[in-house]
Amino acid sequence: MGEVILITGCSRGIGLGLVRCFAGAGFTVVATCRNPDKAPELAALLESLGQPPALALDTTDPASLLRVANTCWTKYGKLDILLNNAGVATKNHPHDPPEHLSVTEMVAVYQTNVGGTCAATQALLPLLRKSSSPRVLAISSFLGSISKNLPSESNFYMATSYRCSKSAINQLIKCFSLDIPEVTFLSVSPGHVQTDMGNAQGRTAPLTVDHVATSIAALTKRMDKKMSGMFVNFDG
Repeated sequence: MGEVILITGCSRGIGLGLVRCFAGAGFTVVATCRNPDKAPELAALLESLGQPPALALDTTDPASLLRVANTCWTKYGKLDILLNNAGVATKNHPHDPPEHLSVTEMVAVYQTNVGGTCAATQALLPLLRKSSSPRVLAISSFLGSISKNLPSESNFYMATSYRCSKSAINQLIKCFSLDIPEVTFLSVSPGHVQTDMGNAQGRTAPLTVDHVATSIAALTKRMDKKMSGMFVNFDG
């Protein structure tokens, strides 16, 4: 059997592009999203690529994670790569100044972006340990960088909840890398990409999904133990 990758949040945007790139590179792609019945573009893409149908996965739901893990055990007996792509932002993203943000909404962003990434990684680690080269990637953001949070970035209107969640993902990946040295962990910034989120509030993102997804797929081939725990740009 060739390499098997599980990708979360595949119904649109970067996730959809990642499915296309990894399938094209010869992987068996376990594509997941919350509701595959409402993701016709993903279904059509998987069928055209000869890949299995998408699996329903809510990374914040332990029962959903267990069902997906059990399916992977039965069909594949391993995972070589887990790509934590599922993520959300606030409803007015990127308009989210700290003085006025909703803490309830902030916690909801954390629940998916940080809690969901952690829970999915925990649930799928036993499958990853069956691989000869287990890798876990989390899609973070340059918005999670403290040093790059500068006044000149007025185009991003603070995006406080989202920024904080991505900073937390970077720390989470670092902690996983120290705790589980036999798996290579990487936090990846995809840059400002032309997705619904990236173009929200009238913005125009400079990077295409295909360019970023292709670069991330290439990154998984050259990432090694020396990189584990790092926060890197999508092109490495």
